Amino acid sequence: MARPLLVRLPNWLGDLVQALPVLQAAASDPSRPAIFVGPSAFAPLLGPRFPSAVYIPWTRERRFAAAGAIRRRAPGRALLLTDSLSSALLAWVAGVPERVGYAAELRGALLTRRVRREAPARSRPRLEEYAALARAAGLRVPDTPPRMEALEEERRRAVALLAGRGLGAGRYAVIAPGASYGPAKRWDPENFAALATALLGRDGTRSVLVGSREDAEPAARVASLAGSATLDLTGATDLPALAGLLAGSVLAASNDSGVMHLAAALGTPTVAVFGSTSPVWSGAPAPWVRALYAAYPCSPCFRRTCPIGYGCLRSIVASRAIGAAEELLRTAR
Repeated sequence: MARPLLVRLPNWLGDLVQALPVLQAAASDPSRPAIFVGPSAFAPLLGPRFPSAVYIPWTRERRFAAAGAIRRRAPGRALLLTDSLSSALLAWVAGVPERVGYAAELRGALLTRRVRREAPARSRPRLEEYAALARAAGLRVPDTPPRMEALEEERRRAVALLAGRGLGAGRYAVIAPGASYGPAKRWDPENFAALATALLGRDGTRSVLVGSREDAEPAARVASLAGSATLDLTGATDLPALAGLLAGSVLAASNDSGVMHLAAALGTPTVAVFGSTSPVWSGAPAPWVRALYAAYPCSPCFRRTCPIGYGCLRSIVASRAIGAAEELLRTAR
């Protein structure tokens, strides 16, 4: 059997979802085991879906602590889906003889195969960037967008969580008003509240607010404005529970974030709001996704904050999201 292939996973949930076709290709080769290295929070989501792959957790605080565990597994090649210098250093320190990645962050000397980008960074779909890296590492990646099914246990956990908060078997939507990247990705909570209110008035659909603990402030603002139209579960879900919630929802609405990509991969009708980032680069290519993007002359700038007033976000009015949601719900029915 060939030596294992190490795949250094992306650090963000949305990027991880976009990399799913690569992970599926890496884990489907019976002649070569796969090793996934990435944030520990991803393990419960990936472990049941890729039982043959070894998962080695990684943290920002101890970036090179995984080197020993990697060295003991003796991978022959590392596929670096991140552009960071530290990920190349980790593979080098761990003694991985072949290291494949894009030459970014002055790490070119650490790579044994420097993959040339076919276009400037962030100008073509990230799905294609990942696929090009995978091909350079010898993988056959299908030309299909990311897809996944919610597991029965994930659905059960979501149902139990909703029941525990007083939401029974009725229809619900999921709204994620936060974005860890920064305020240049975050649509005003007032707009999400307007969408939640419209969904309740449409057919009684309540909106479940989700996100990490860092998203508590925008979620609390949405809940304050929309009142009984919302149920705030911000900070109460891990990734398996979030997958179950999204799979059971009739609609998801989100900024350009991990929730958007996870919802799209699960087949949930999704309204996605883009500010400083680009739907060309990080959009979800599915007919059940509607990307709202202002295309300002200065966008996409990919900044975390905006020095000139967040016009690209503020020009997207709530009625656009409400109209997109109505169209998606009508089509789904």
